[in-house]
Amino acid sequence: MKAVILAGGQGSRLRPLTENLPKPMISVFGKPIMEHITGHLVAHGVQEIVTTLHYRPRVIRDHFGDGSDFGFTMHYTLEKEPLGTAGSVKLGTPYLDETFLVAGGDALVDFDFNQFLEFHRKKGAKVSLCLVRVRDPSEFGIVITDENGAVQRFLEKPGPSEVFSDTVNTGIYLIEPEVLDYIPEGEDYDFAGDLFPKLLQDGVPIFGYVAQGYWSDIGTLDQLRQAHWDFLDGKVKLPLDGNQISEGVWIGEGVDMAPDISITPPCWLGNGVQVHAGAKLGPYVMLGDNVEVDDHAMIGRSIVMRNCFIGESADLRNCIVAPRNIIEAECELGNECVIGAGGHLGQRVVVKPGVMIWPDKKVDIGATVTENLVWESLTRPSIFGSRGISGLGNLWVTPEFAVVVGKALGTWIKQGGRVVVSRDRHPFSRLIKRALVSGLLAVGVDVDDLEESSAPVTRFCAGYGRGIDGGVHLRVSEEHPEVAQIELFESHGLPLTRSSRRKVEATFYRADYPKVAMRHVGHLRYPGRVSERYLDSLIPCLDLPSIGRIQRQTVCCIEGSVSIRILDEIFRRSGISYLRVGGGGDPDINIESARKIVKLNHSLGFVMNAGSERLQLIDEDGEILDYERSEHLLIAAFILGAPERLPVFLSTGHPAFLYELAREQHREVVVTRVEAAARLAEIREQTKGTLEWFEFEHFYLGYDALSACCRLLEFLGKYGMLLRDLHRRVPRSFEHHFNVACPWEEMGRVMRTLSDREEADMEGVPEGVRLSMHSGSAFILPSADQPEVMVSLEATDASSLGTLTDEMKHMLLNIIG
Repeated sequence: MKAVILAGGQGSRLRPLTENLPKPMISVFGKPIMEHITGHLVAHGVQEIVTTLHYRPRVIRDHFGDGSDFGFTMHYTLEKEPLGTAGSVKLGTPYLDETFLVAGGDALVDFDFNQFLEFHRKKGAKVSLCLVRVRDPSEFGIVITDENGAVQRFLEKPGPSEVFSDTVNTGIYLIEPEVLDYIPEGEDYDFAGDLFPKLLQDGVPIFGYVAQGYWSDIGTLDQLRQAHWDFLDGKVKLPLDGNQISEGVWIGEGVDMAPDISITPPCWLGNGVQVHAGAKLGPYVMLGDNVEVDDHAMIGRSIVMRNCFIGESADLRNCIVAPRNIIEAECELGNECVIGAGGHLGQRVVVKPGVMIWPDKKVDIGATVTENLVWESLTRPSIFGSRGISGLGNLWVTPEFAVVVGKALGTWIKQGGRVVVSRDRHPFSRLIKRALVSGLLAVGVDVDDLEESSAPVTRFCAGYGRGIDGGVHLRVSEEHPEVAQIELFESHGLPLTRSSRRKVEATFYRADYPKVAMRHVGHLRYPGRVSERYLDSLIPCLDLPSIGRIQRQTVCCIEGSVSIRILDEIFRRSGISYLRVGGGGDPDINIESARKIVKLNHSLGFVMNAGSERLQLIDEDGEILDYERSEHLLIAAFILGAPERLPVFLSTGHPAFLYELAREQHREVVVTRVEAAARLAEIREQTKGTLEWFEFEHFYLGYDALSACCRLLEFLGKYGMLLRDLHRRVPRSFEHHFNVACPWEEMGRVMRTLSDREEADMEGVPEGVRLSMHSGSAFILPSADQPEVMVSLEATDASSLGTLTDEMKHMLLNIIG
């Protein structure tokens, strides 16, 4: 017995799963439906199979090849135009020289085909139809047979008044090769509609065999779901890959499950699945190969196909997720929704019940999808956020993505340019750096690889190096260990301006890169003495004698190895006592260790993050000052100690007491934008030609903890002041910061509505909206990273701050709607 598999259908009712995939290749428990069929045929002795192709034929060819990997010989025929079920089989005539079985490529079946063949031969049939009895025959072809099994009558997909039997045609047939002579060449010809009536009319014996077992013609999404649940319930007598570890739970090879996950059977986990702490699975869950389920995610009655990522605290209920999807943290996928292959849903995306998203669509953070997403993605206005480009590592920020970013940046810089590139110590940053460097080199840009370094040192090398046209720093976010960040700098060492970002982004999306001959690709260099160059430029700008007047021991908790080397040398030259704590392990434990030492010795403490950008202070009493208070004290030190002619740069979100302190010191206040690129560019423009104090102007802005540490020591030593004295001298206000979700498309309306309110005070506000309320002030600014508005509140006391918080939340929620 040979076999013919009808695999040419488009499967329109299975969209979006079949948008780029032929219906027989839809996955059921980790392998295509058609592979279940071929495996069942081989188990019944079939060694030669003909497959009819039409829609996306290459996908099937590439998977099965010549069939040898699956234990049979495969032949293919191709319908250039649809020829119907019988017409497509006619194309396989050269291979069909004996009894052959015909089955649909979308049928999940466990019938005993040997018994079917025995029936066929016993009856002397030229055609035998495989029949089953069903509750609702309206979607199938009804067949009536006599007591001997001979077919008397049949009707395709009858209406309610036409139903005359519950025995239906499965589309599985046994046919003798001479029957092929009845099928015309090159015509649209169907088995049930054309061939079988013709055979009955000519008296050719056709018999019907009522099979026992499972059969599902998987033509709809509901049928696909039900087939999975039937498999898990043991109704399908076909092999189920994996090891059964408990009643109703199967797992594949290499599965990694945290000890505290919850599994409610039945569930099936494919090879390489990872399930992290607190996740809940089941009942009725199918996870394909290499699916990763993050902490506390919940998946129930859902099919998640191979190579998907399900983010932290995501909630999936009775949905289908096609392969290669990224579902980020806190997403909610409603009942019967379907996500096509290769999609990406950002954090907190809500997909309403029944909604379908077509393949390769991206939905940005916080969006709610209420209708089918077919043509366009729902993405944020830019790939750039407030600090460059960021996304989930190896899911959004991938090596392929990094190559494209490198090409786009190199195209903007132009062939023959030169860029410095660095990374933090994380292995993933090394991987992404190499990919991005490849992109730069490919478009003819030279690269100075600084290897492991900090962002401040990279900015310095980009801004002060000779012939440097830009810089890149790659790192893993400290806020989220799964997020990778790519920061891009211009030739002066500052982040790309908005105009520059637009040009890079336009090239990124157009993929319009120059074609560079092999002899003109960029050169990769490894310059030495990177940290020493930074140190050599910083030392002349510092007042080392003032730093040396610090008599108390200084305690530093540093996470970055580059920073350690630089600070060691500065303290050595200053002659001050210095104790280093930490440098590895848990940062919270390191900070607490530093605090205890500081308090015990009444010394001074500094805490630098791994990127050497942010600085926390510990005063002589052992009080750890948070980042915000530490920044305020650094600004105050500048206001009190910098040369008089230098202005102080404050963003509109800074507290009022800093403005008052600057006025008391007769220092000009320049109000800047909050965004790093715009703020630093404005500072750079206004401080050209100033004294050496501002050679490292980033120090009080939270972008260079090394120079900030040195400047503060310089200030304290010069004025003989303790940090706790500065802490007491500088006022404190009652502040609160929070974000409120706001769709990108509503942002303009919301900000306009706020600016039209009578409380709006827009004088001296370069961006956002400032409101002067009865209980304090509020500053509202759209986020560059997420569909949110950022709210900064300031009040005179805790009670007023609570009132203001409630008032602003109520106001914003009413406006956003």
